[in-house]
Amino acid sequence: MTKLKVELELDWFDSETGTVSDELRTEVVRGLQDRLINKVEKQVQSTIESKIKEAADKVTSDFLIAIFEEKLQNIKIPYDTGMWRDEVKLLSLSEFVGTQYDKFLERKVFDEYGKRTDREREAKYTVHEYFAKNMLGKELEKKLSELIADARQKAENTVLSTLEKNLREQLSADIINRLNIPSMLKSLQEKAAEIELDGN
Repeated sequence: MTKLKVELELDWFDSETGTVSDELRTEVVRGLQDRLINKVEKQVQSTIESKIKEAADKVTSDFLIAIFEEKLQNIKIPYDTGMWRDEVKLLSLSEFVGTQYDKFLERKVFDEYGKRTDREREAKYTVHEYFAKNMLGKELEKKLSELIADARQKAENTVLSTLEKNLREQLSADIINRLNIPSMLKSLQEKAAEIELDGN
């Protein structure tokens, strides 16, 4: 392997000739300046473009919102009042949507199992009725089962205590009758009298 040694000597401060050294220095400085200027220009250009895009988007969206709000407020939809007379009202879009929503809430659309049906004779509940039935029904069923269980427990306790009391009373009376306490008392008194007589 051979070694090759290259030496290049540049004198940057050659004030007499001012040829190669000055040229190289100005080229290097110019190259650095160009790169810095290009980089700054790109950054400034991208910042300006993003700001312009943001402003354009905001102006466009504000304009479209204003146009649509104005147009939507001015749109009138013919609505049949459903009276005998063929009277048609012109409603704004929001009024029309509200009217249709109210009609939907008043119409029976659910069958007894909660399935939506289009047949009028199968529909039994409105939206409110069905949800009230389900929610209240479950809540009432829970409360009712709790009340029934509580009442059953109280009734069982009352019956047991009454039976126990009656049995005690009957057993007491039966034991007293079997023991014949009045005759026992009489015989005890007689024996006490005999003992007294014998002791005197």
